[in-house]
Amino acid sequence: MQRALLVRTGLLLEDVPFERFVRRRVQRRVPGHELTAMLTAFLVGCSSSAVASQDITCSEVSASFAQHVERTLSDTTGRFFNDFPTPTPLTCELQGMLHEELKDDSLHYHFEHLHQRYNDPRATSAFAFIARHDHFHLAIALIAHWNPDTRIEALRAVQDYRRIRPLVCTNTEGFAQLQRQDRAAVRYLIRVLESTPLFIPGSENATIHSVYMSEIIRTLDVFTGQAHDTTGDMRMRFDMPEARLQQALSDWRNWLQ
Repeated sequence: MQRALLVRTGLLLEDVPFERFVRRRVQRRVPGHELTAMLTAFLVGCSSSAVASQDITCSEVSASFAQHVERTLSDTTGRFFNDFPTPTPLTCELQGMLHEELKDDSLHYHFEHLHQRYNDPRATSAFAFIARHDHFHLAIALIAHWNPDTRIEALRAVQDYRRIRPLVCTNTEGFAQLQRQDRAAVRYLIRVLESTPLFIPGSENATIHSVYMSEIIRTLDVFTGQAHDTTGDMRMRFDMPEARLQQALSDWRNWLQ
């Protein structure tokens, strides 16, 4: 509704600060009732994206840290990504791991630059860091990124991280840590799958969302060594029947036991 209203009046809000939005509408002498409607739609959209979608109370991290993580990853103020479901926040388990990793200055820099104010919607620097270091924690955090295309790329990066496991040389303690990360990832992805609509309306947006949901299924299978392919083409369209999806969820939960 917000996008349709703004397109009809000739203004899109992507990368337009709020002050310029108001000033430009006044300069164009938009009728008062229409400007009021536009401002209302704009503010509702901002509040729904800027405020955390889910209250997270974690014993692993402070409330301020959890809020900072979600703001950094999921703030879409002034952008038209509200047509997509709000990303599922990281679990407390993953936030605890991330909190420890952010003590590293390089990782902290790349994480902070995920916020949309740095105008890097595809998180190019972060993905370069992930590629150099096979970094699990930054890759998994990007699954909750504010850009839907970046979330898809993050899922594929997490798959790559898991696929190279046979090449990883570590000791018993290191292998146990890798297993903890695997299990934390599977628990989070199950939550994402259960808290996200399987389908959304539209054409291009619906296709992007279908690819995202398909990559979640694929990532869970990569981590658990299972296969839950659908009978159709999952490359561009999510078409897993409900019964098959429920069986897949049961299989992934059994893997966690």
